[in-house]
Amino acid sequence: MSLDIPSADPAEWIELLKPYQRNTIAAFVSQGSLEDAAKKWLSATGSPNIVPFGGSGDTKPFWDRFATEFKKFVCDDAAYTEEKKALGSESAPIKALLISAMSAAIGATLGYAATLLAPAVALLLCIVGQMGKNAYCAGVDVG
Repeated sequence: MSLDIPSADPAEWIELLKPYQRNTIAAFVSQGSLEDAAKKWLSATGSPNIVPFGGSGDTKPFWDRFATEFKKFVCDDAAYTEEKKALGSESAPIKALLISAMSAAIGATLGYAATLLAPAVALLLCIVGQMGKNAYCAGVDVG
């Protein structure tokens, strides 16, 4: 099942996040690319007493797993079919619903809360929307 990703300015995607996520993501985006901001978000530790979102001190394996699942959701018509059906095939899903559904589905696969993944999903959706789905699926090697 094909998935349409709307094209929008990064600020439009970021605006859909919770306020605490929005502020941090905006700061990360101001320091580099959207992909770098997503990586920083997923490797954020918050308090030094909290284990990073990825589980261990090395967050690259988690980023790699997340990026693989994200690409499968966007590019593989056979992957996440039930979740894509729920988004509706008649019209392009609204951005907020897309962020929520993808975060929940990928989070369930990886064993992480959708809330932790939502900012990274929003940033990567923005990249896909800007590039176009076909270009993203044909050429991106996220990692």
